[in-house]
Amino acid sequence: MATIVDYIVILLAAVMIVGLVLALYKVASDLIPIIYAQTFDLGSKNFVIDTLSTFVILELLLGFLQYHGANKIAPTYILDAGLFFVTRELMIELYSGSISAVDLLSFGAVIGALGLTRIIISKSFKDEEKVLQAQTLEAETERESRS
Repeated sequence: MATIVDYIVILLAAVMIVGLVLALYKVASDLIPIIYAQTFDLGSKNFVIDTLSTFVILELLLGFLQYHGANKIAPTYILDAGLFFVTRELMIELYSGSISAVDLLSFGAVIGALGLTRIIISKSFKDEEKVLQAQTLEAETERESRS
């Protein structure tokens, strides 16, 4: 079963790399209307949306590559991808100018909850690493004392 999951992850990573190349092409092609537009606002909406989407794809690709390297996904990568996605949506709404105060508060609550969760998880991982380092050091000291 683990082998099948590894192949699926490799396939998804390959699809994401192709998607990343296409997203970069789309971002580059969105520069042409900006160059010929009278103002930046007229040609920049698609450029901003596609650039933000590219960052989300990069974050997801990083998560998949992390999974393939360690056979597990750290929760921080999932939370980072969620933060990127929610922030992308918020920036698109702000840029379009059609966001209400309730929507703004909702986005703030989601970003705050994801950020707080990431901080808590990061702190717990650092505490676990300190315990593992202490146990490793203790085991090495014990081995040295035996010899």
